[in-house]
Amino acid sequence: MDQQLLHLKKLIIPFRVDALMPNILILIPRVITGYLLAFVFAINKFGTPWTPTSAGLKFLEVADWFVELVKQFGIPFTYMPEFFAWSAGFTEALGGILLIIGLNTRITAFFVTITMFTTIVCRPWDNSWSIMPTFTFFCLGLFFMGFGSGKFGLDYFISKRR
Repeated sequence: MDQQLLHLKKLIIPFRVDALMPNILILIPRVITGYLLAFVFAINKFGTPWTPTSAGLKFLEVADWFVELVKQFGIPFTYMPEFFAWSAGFTEALGGILLIIGLNTRITAFFVTITMFTTIVCRPWDNSWSIMPTFTFFCLGLFFMGFGSGKFGLDYFISKRR
């Protein structure tokens, strides 16, 4: 049992950065990314407690327009578009919150990266710049998978407890 916990603990230990400024440079994009995912992008497609009533979404409900968009991704998304749309919305909403507080940063970044990669590869292109936020979140997800939360996240404090 202790061996399994040790492997899990290795996943959440942030990359060791001792100086103040590099940790601030990890904190700022982590908090901004989390905020944008949870409070800007997720609220239009996924029902959260902070989703505006004008969106017409109940708690944990996914928007119909988003389900229709996911159907356009092709197989296997056409078979269960509600599930995949719900998973993407949930990843953005909960993942954003987890990034803000720096909890399970590497694992969260992995799911954000997979979600964004799937969108980049499968979403029909409309010859606009609308893919740029997705690509930016993909790159930031790779960054946080490598560095973790830094010293200013819950991962750091959890990994220091013995």
